[in-house]
Amino acid sequence: MEKYQTNTLHFTYQFTCSPNEITTRHKRDTAKILSIDIFFTIKINHQLYFQADLPAFEFYKALARWRKKLLKNQQAPFRYFSIEYDEGAILEMIPFHQLARLVTIWPEAEVYNVFAHQYLVNELSLLERTLKNDIERYFDIKISPFMRHIPYREQC
Repeated sequence: MEKYQTNTLHFTYQFTCSPNEITTRHKRDTAKILSIDIFFTIKINHQLYFQADLPAFEFYKALARWRKKLLKNQQAPFRYFSIEYDEGAILEMIPFHQLARLVTIWPEAEVYNVFAHQYLVNELSLLERTLKNDIERYFDIKISPFMRHIPYREQC
């Protein structure tokens, strides 16, 4: 029986602005929405794999839309494109068989980035829920009124 490597994944993020930077009255202000960044980091097996400033609301919307797709298709890939970059998917989960690969266009290091599919789905789903809760708590807002005004890009 062939042994395969089991990876661990750790997401962290920190808001890079003050809590009063956005309020519900900005829910239609696309420029203001896109100005709210998080410093997002991914570590695989305790090794830095990715770090960048990302628009928090845009990234959250990509995760939320992907989670809705999961209800219809458990093999739905996750792809995060930003309207600010034309280079390709900044972050993507590519499922294959019972595994999935987590890929970025800006890796900090070459690491083995294959995971059990369900583990990666669970971690990204947890990230989506946590990011939503943290956005709402940090800015004292509900994100739902913003959703239709958050720019979203499916692909390049």
